[in-house]
Amino acid sequence: MVRHPLKIATSEAGTVRGGTDSGTAPGAKTPALPDRENPKVRQVLEAAHALFLELPYDAVSTDAIAKAAGISKTTLYVYFPSKETVFSALVRENCEQTAHAIWSSAAESDDVEEALRLIARNFMTMFATTDALAFYRTIIAQVPRFPELGRIFYESGPKVIQDRIALFLRDASARGDLSVPDPELAAAQFLQLISVDIPLTGLLGLETLTTDRVTTTIESGLAVFLKGYRPPVSPG
Repeated sequence: MVRHPLKIATSEAGTVRGGTDSGTAPGAKTPALPDRENPKVRQVLEAAHALFLELPYDAVSTDAIAKAAGISKTTLYVYFPSKETVFSALVRENCEQTAHAIWSSAAESDDVEEALRLIARNFMTMFATTDALAFYRTIIAQVPRFPELGRIFYESGPKVIQDRIALFLRDASARGDLSVPDPELAAAQFLQLISVDIPLTGLLGLETLTTDRVTTTIESGLAVFLKGYRPPVSPG
C-alpha cells in the first residue's frame, strides 16, 4: 500500500502591522521576519517566549526582551523593530512547530483509521500543556488591538492543519479508503468531532485534561467520522 503523503505545509513569512509598543525602532518599517536560525534571533525569540509566558503582554517591553536575550536594544532592532514583530515571529514559529508535530507520527501509518487517530491525538496535545494554553490566551487577548496577529495565527496554524487534513482525506478517497465528497468540509468536521468543547474549556481554565477524557473524546469522534465517510459496502 502507498504510504500516506503527509507532508508539512508552511506559510510564507509575515509580520504584525500597526499597534503601539513600549519600544519601536525610530523610523522602522515592517520587514519580513528574520532568519530564525540566526543565533541572535534565537536568543531574542527564546527570551521573549519566556517573558510572554511569565508576564502579561503589556508588561513586556523591548528593553526587557533585549536584557533577557543578553543583547543591546540596538542589536534587537536590527532584527525586530518592535515588540509586535517579536511576538508575531513567536506566533508563527509556535504554529509551525505544532503543525509539524501533528503530522510527524501520523506519517508513519499506512492505515487510514490509525493515521486519523494519531492526527487527533497530536492535535489534542496542543491543549494539554499549561504553556501552550497560556500562549494561546495571550494571542487571543491581543487580536482586537493587532488584527493582523489573528491572520498570522490562523494561516500559520489552524488553516495549515485543516488544509493538510483535507488533502489527506482527498488522497484517501482517491485510493478508495474513504468516500469524502467535500474534503474541506470533512476536515473541519473531523477537527470538531475529535475535540468538541475541549479547546474552549482548556482556554477558559475550566478543566484539567486527563488521558481518559481525551481518549474517549477522540475515539467517539473518530467513530462518528468514519461511519459517515467509509465507502459503502457492496451487497453480496
